[in-house]
Amino acid sequence: MEFALSQTKARDFLIVVGASILLALSAWISVRIPFTPVPISFTAPLILMLSVLLGKRGAYATALYFLEGALGLPVFANGGCGFAYLLGPTGGYLVGFVIASYVVGCLSEQMQEKTPTKIFGIMLFGNALFYVFGVTHLALLVGYANAIKFGLIPFVGLDLFKLFLANRALKTLRFFG
Repeated sequence: MEFALSQTKARDFLIVVGASILLALSAWISVRIPFTPVPISFTAPLILMLSVLLGKRGAYATALYFLEGALGLPVFANGGCGFAYLLGPTGGYLVGFVIASYVVGCLSEQMQEKTPTKIFGIMLFGNALFYVFGVTHLALLVGYANAIKFGLIPFVGLDLFKLFLANRALKTLRFFG
């Protein structure tokens, strides 16, 4: 029994580390928009997908990703890293990643029947949490009106599309019953 327990912990550890590496790699796929300090990246929907698939382990992977970047590894969008980066325009979104991944992971673990509609709903809620933390932090730097203008409005439609694609990917992975 002890061996099986340690084997499970080792497997979970490798899953968390592997998922954090996947998040770091995804952050390098980002697009800068000239009028906003917030890049378009594929990290956000990946965080939500991993949280749905892995539950709290997805949140642990996101927290590890956050820690890697905070400690100076170039894992954030366009190779960003360090504490100063976290104080910059995208720092709130990164904090939101950690919080939203935990919430979505817990909701996914507690969900009895996982349907595409319910999963889309919790991923949408998680994405809203990204905005709550991201726009609030950005507002400290550029004011509330500009934070909405540069950190929310340009991204809503694209984020909905990315969530739709993430939901389709989960269906392709036969995640739903």
